[in-house]
Amino acid sequence: MAFKIKYNPDLDSLTSKELKLLEKACEAVRNFVSKSDKINQTNYKTRDAHVTTYLTLKGTFVANQTFEEHHIFSRQELECLIRISNAHMKLVSKKRAIPAYGFSVKISDDNQTIANFPLVNFPLFPINNVSQFLKIFIAINRFFSGNVLQKFWNLIKVARNFILISPAFFHRSFMVEVFKFLKNRNNFILSFDYHSIGVYRLGNHLVKLKLVPKNVPNKVDENRIDYSIQNYLKENDYELELMAQYCYDLKKQPVNQLNTIWKNSEFASIGTIRITELIDKNNQWVENLSFNPFENIEELQPVGRIQKLRDEAYKTSFATRKNNNL
Repeated sequence: MAFKIKYNPDLDSLTSKELKLLEKACEAVRNFVSKSDKINQTNYKTRDAHVTTYLTLKGTFVANQTFEEHHIFSRQELECLIRISNAHMKLVSKKRAIPAYGFSVKISDDNQTIANFPLVNFPLFPINNVSQFLKIFIAINRFFSGNVLQKFWNLIKVARNFILISPAFFHRSFMVEVFKFLKNRNNFILSFDYHSIGVYRLGNHLVKLKLVPKNVPNKVDENRIDYSIQNYLKENDYELELMAQYCYDLKKQPVNQLNTIWKNSEFASIGTIRITELIDKNNQWVENLSFNPFENIEELQPVGRIQKLRDEAYKTSFATRKNNNL
């Protein structure tokens, strides 16, 4: 019988060089968000990623009582809030856009956060090197928030660093998933599976997460994405299965190699999310929400070096938005 790998804080550790780059990245986030109303031509400060909100939904999360670690959740049925978005740093059209979608899930008990799971419709991430990722992230933020000359130099920095990491794009797992994604790029936004980019704790074990919709068509007639979601939910129930894939072997299920599909580990159902209500996407309360996974209870915290970067970046973005949107 295979034994599940237990969480070890060493999986999250960053070097002093990486921590210094993270400080620069947070400053770049702060600068972008402080200018985001002008960049995106809005009357409020926006996020620095997943800026476009397609729709926000309320629902319930019902924990699967046959799942061996269901006791992690305080009750069998919990409140659930979902924000569906586009990954771009700038506002994009509600009509067809690059299909890089976000599906952020907040599970709570009487307004007390149990878990934030920011999920996306592509299961892998091409960059494993923390320093190179931070350099690209800094340059992209500076590109969008800078003047013409700064845009030029930062575009060069982005291109140079993408050349350095380009071998990671040609990993077999990553290429296979890219071809699948391109084949399904025009599918209905609610029909995609949504994945955790990295790893989370589940109790004291390590898992990847996936949301799988139930009985949703791949194609719909409406081209405008927010309307297609609204129209579908008016006529249909929408349920998704939240699933976990355990780590048994760090070679076959690597925590810090995010461009690789985990092998020899089946997904198990944690519970079901059922949508019950639509929220006005223009409600400022929605835009001020945070989906920082480091606000999760201890048993559901993110794990990994790239994941670790998200904590300070999320906090910086949220604090800058909150202070300026009061």
